[in-house]
Amino acid sequence: MLHWVDDHLAFLRGVARALKNSGRLIISCGGQGNAAGVLQVFSDLVCQVPWRSYFKSFHNPYFFYGLDEYESWLQKTGLKILRLELVPKDMIHNGKAGLAGWIRTTWMPITQPVPEEQREDFIASFVESYLERFPLDECGLVHVQMVRLEVDAIKNSTL
Repeated sequence: MLHWVDDHLAFLRGVARALKNSGRLIISCGGQGNAAGVLQVFSDLVCQVPWRSYFKSFHNPYFFYGLDEYESWLQKTGLKILRLELVPKDMIHNGKAGLAGWIRTTWMPITQPVPEEQREDFIASFVESYLERFPLDECGLVHVQMVRLEVDAIKNSTL
C-alpha cells in the first residue's frame, strides 16, 4: 500500500517513533521505474480523443521512489540501512485477457475517470497500445516490467 503514500519521509518518521531500539523495518513496495511501460501507455492514452476529456484534472495517485531518496530519508529518521535495493521483477499475464483483468482491477484509479459504459473500451485500447510496444511472447504471455523497492533498516539504539 505504500505506493499510495506521497510523503514517505513522514511515514518513516512515524516508523522511527514507533519502533523500539533495535526494532526493524522491512518493506517491499513499488520502486522507481515500477510499471514504467504501463504508466507510459496510460500517459499517452489519456491524451487521445475520446479519453482526454475525462482526465483534465487527473492526478496520478502512485508514488514510486528511488534509492537516493530512500537513503536520505532513512538517514534523516535515524534508521540504519541494512539493505536498500531496487529489484526488477517480470510480471506475467495470460494473454490479452489476463492483462485486461489486471488493468481492470489493479489500475482502477486510472480507469475510473472513464464513464462505466466506456470503461471496457478504454481498457481494450490500453491493452492494444501496450501490446504494440510490448508484444506477446511466443507462448502468448504478456510481460510487464515491475520494480520493487526493498528496505531492511534498524532503529539505531544509540539515538
